Amino acid sequence: MPKPTSDFTAQREQLADKISAVAELVSPDILQPADLFFDLAGEDIGRRLMLTNGPDGATYCLRPDFTLPIAKQYLEDGAVGETKNYGYIGPVFRQRDHGQFEFDQAGLEFLAPQDSDKTFSQIMHFAIETCALYGETTPRLHLGAVDLFETLLAQLDLPNVWRPRVRDRFGHDAAMGRLLDRLAVPESFEGLGDLPTDQDELTKKVAQDMEAAGLSPYSGRQAEEIVARYKEKQTLAHAAVSPKTVRILREFLSIAGPAHEQAFRIAALAKKVRIDLDVPLEKLMLRLTELKTEAPKISVEFDAGFSPRLDYYTGHVFELTANKTGEVLASGGQYDRLLERMGAKGRTSAVGCAIWLDRLELGASR
Repeated sequence: MPKPTSDFTAQREQLADKISAVAELVSPDILQPADLFFDLAGEDIGRRLMLTNGPDGATYCLRPDFTLPIAKQYLEDGAVGETKNYGYIGPVFRQRDHGQFEFDQAGLEFLAPQDSDKTFSQIMHFAIETCALYGETTPRLHLGAVDLFETLLAQLDLPNVWRPRVRDRFGHDAAMGRLLDRLAVPESFEGLGDLPTDQDELTKKVAQDMEAAGLSPYSGRQAEEIVARYKEKQTLAHAAVSPKTVRILREFLSIAGPAHEQAFRIAALAKKVRIDLDVPLEKLMLRLTELKTEAPKISVEFDAGFSPRLDYYTGHVFELTANKTGEVLASGGQYDRLLERMGAKGRTSAVGCAIWLDRLELGASR
């Protein structure tokens, strides 16, 4: 077990016991293949990787989180489909604007659980209890529901070409705002004169024009890329989105505040626009009722636009934040698409959380 940076030995020992009671303590290699994180961990972690090259020329990074290495080991062990509970306490390495590049995290990763909803509750309460170990007895709980948004998105009157673009921006408020502005006022697209309509002929003409202009395909974009971008812009320009759809998306994503109130706002919106959100809404209401019973002192806020900026999350997601500083102390959620994206055949349920021990210990020492 890693040593705490200050005198928090007792809390670390209690935490290790709590993890060992429900999961196998693991410690994946500190040196990890960088492609794993570039492909799956998202831009925020990707730009913070601490990189090095191996003697074989491959690019590696110091472990920036535990979720992907644990999932990778699960796949390599041939355990797909088996219920496995993993836990960890150890250092991660990320470039940060403030603070040390090496800091400790703890957490749980439950792969292929029998009941994902119950497992989510178990892991969320584990995070709440861990915060309490360090004196943070009433952190704020920020709750989101990826399944609710995806159910809405699937039923909207929206050209298929736009669906993945809207989904990709979920959880990124600024990018989503720019996209909705673009959908509300579409870009005009003028055809470029007498260009060939056949894609092969168009690619040939672009290549000839590039050559005539002295543009090397090796120093910039190739003709195929230019044509693909042209065709994409043409397709998007012709796939108009109705103002009603944009209004629904804006209204849904603006819903945030005390959790029970927001659930009723979503129900009212669904009824108004005649979209069936009954299944994910019922799941959300059950979650809120359980929280009110099991954690009555915790302030719960629901944000319809909240999600980690990773497309493998599928169900409920959460963050616990400190009352005084607003810093994120723990985060987690259901991520059923991750193992499939890493090569598993078919979707495998998974739920996990990560806890920022450096922030908890700093807060407790103040």
